[in-house]
Parts: sequence; structure tokens; C-alpha cells
Amino acid sequence: MRLLVPPLRLVSAALWQVVQRRDVMDYGLVEEFVVTVLDVVPDLMSYREKVQLIMGLRAQVRDGADGWRG
Repeated sequence: MRLLVPPLRLVSAALWQVVQRRDVMDYGLVEEFVVTVLDVVPDLMSYREKVQLIMGLRAQVRDGADGWRG
């Protein structure tokens, strides 16, 4: 059976929706996806860009979690 939408495209679209909605609680999934993709295709981003993106996602998660407690 052939899929109408390739799985990578489907996951990418779902995670893009997470980012657009600013659904901080799911940013960990976005981080995992980014890390996995960059492990498979390391030339997509420079090391510096990768670190900035991952640290930015982690900061949003941390700040979002702090907001829920406060």
C-alpha cells in the first residue's frame, strides 16, 4: 500500500504546527526530530546553527514550564 504523504513530510508538518502554535510542551519532540534529522543529514546546518536552535528550543521549554508554575 502506498502512502499518500511520505512519513517524513507528515512528521515535519505536524511538528511545524507545534512551532506555529507555540505549543511549548511539545518542543521536546521538535528537538528530538531536529537532532535525528541532523544526525542523518549533518550538512543541513552548521554546528553553531544546530546548537543555537536546540538551545533556543530548550530555553522555550524551560521558560514555558516556569510560566506554568508561576
